[in-house]
Amino acid sequence: MDKYKFVREYNFRASPKIIYPYILNPGGLQQWFAQNVNLNADNVYAFDFGDKIQRAQLSTKKINKFVKFDFFEGESKGNYLEFKLENSNLDSTCYLYITDYSPANDEDDLIDMWDGLIDDLKDIIGG
Repeated sequence: MDKYKFVREYNFRASPKIIYPYILNPGGLQQWFAQNVNLNADNVYAFDFGDKIQRAQLSTKKINKFVKFDFFEGESKGNYLEFKLENSNLDSTCYLYITDYSPANDEDDLIDMWDGLIDDLKDIIGG
């Protein structure tokens, strides 16, 4: 199945230090991204989305900057999800760039899904 690379930018009025735990830690991700998130000793995350569990390896991270999850099982194999944080030099805005590489290719559906998830995250952190 063909993969689609969806990239979207969101601005926050919060520092990367505030946002970063919500894109890395299971407890933070569980508050806005998935119903349940577990992490084992091999840095494998199990994301429970209610109807299915998807497993991903934490392949790259840079504190307060970047996180990348590579999915490796079943229909999700070869998919990845990146969260990148950048501060604006002009104001106190922090930008969260999301790259969702998966078979989901309906741009409008992806925008609706990610906009809703990010609204939830902004409600939690107040950004």
